[in-house]
This record gives sequence, C-alpha cells and structure tokens, in this order.
Amino acid sequence: MNFSEINSLKKYFQDTSNLVSFALGAILSFIFFIFNKEMKVPVWVLLIVVFILAVTAWLLVKSRIDLHDLSPNIHIQIIECSHDVCICKPNNLISYASWVTFYHCSGNYEHAIAYGNVQTITQGGASQIRVFAINPEEQNILEFINDEKANILIRPSLTTEAIKNITNYI
Repeated sequence: MNFSEINSLKKYFQDTSNLVSFALGAILSFIFFIFNKEMKVPVWVLLIVVFILAVTAWLLVKSRIDLHDLSPNIHIQIIECSHDVCICKPNNLISYASWVTFYHCSGNYEHAIAYGNVQTITQGGASQIRVFAINPEEQNILEFINDEKANILIRPSLTTEAIKNITNYI
C-alpha cells in the first residue's frame, strides 16, 4: 500500500456515512461467521436483516438531510477584503441586494463600524459585500476588517438608525 492509498482510506473513513456502512458490513460478516458453516440461513432471517438495514440506512440519510436543513450557519465568516468589497464564505443568512452591519467585538462590547451591501452571490455561495464606513473619515476600513477578521461580526439585520445612515450612501 502506498501513501496515496492510505490517504484515500483515511478520507473514506472520516466521512460518517462511510464509517457507518463499513461498521454495518463488519457486524453482518461477524454474525454470519459465528453461524455454523454448514448451517443454512433461513430466507426469512435474511429478509428481516436486509429490511432492518434498509430502514436504518433510510432513517440515517433522512435525519442527516433534515438536520442539515435545520442548522443554519449563524456566523458570516470573512474570507478577505479588497477592492472595496469583503468576500464572505457561503451562508444562508444573506441574500442579493441585502444590507448588513459590521461590528467590531471587544470583550462583551460590540461597536458598529461599517455597513455593507451584498452586491453579488457567486454560484458557490460566496458573497461579495461592498463596505461603507460609518465614520466617513475612516479611510482604511477594509484594512481594519482584514486585520481584525476574528473580532468582526457581520449581522444581516439593520436598525432604524442604520437605515437613515445608509440613505447617505445611496
């Protein structure tokens, strides 16, 4: 076995569904190994086992799909900021042409530093948000956001004060 085959096996077993299917196969193999080799397994036992496995697999897939739909990504993560836009990872909290507010977090204190308008959402789901500093004298808001990515919080909700300020940019 070479190194690439070992890596592909590691990737295979890191996926939960692959690990579950391997475990089910191993359990069935062990059960059939315990049976006497000359003993024939009745068809009804085989049908019951196959039915239980099919129902279990269906329930696992269905629950995984349902849980994926119910658990939104509640944090909008910034990839990078340049050319007057911040590029953010895919999420389901914002849509095209929506407005967001950028907050700088310092301990338990959050300070609004900029507003953003979602200009584009790529096919991969990444969003490009045009950034407008709240303080018009702030020249390098994108540099600040890039340097403080870990402390920047993007919220898709706007206050009435924010809407009044945004009208200055439109």
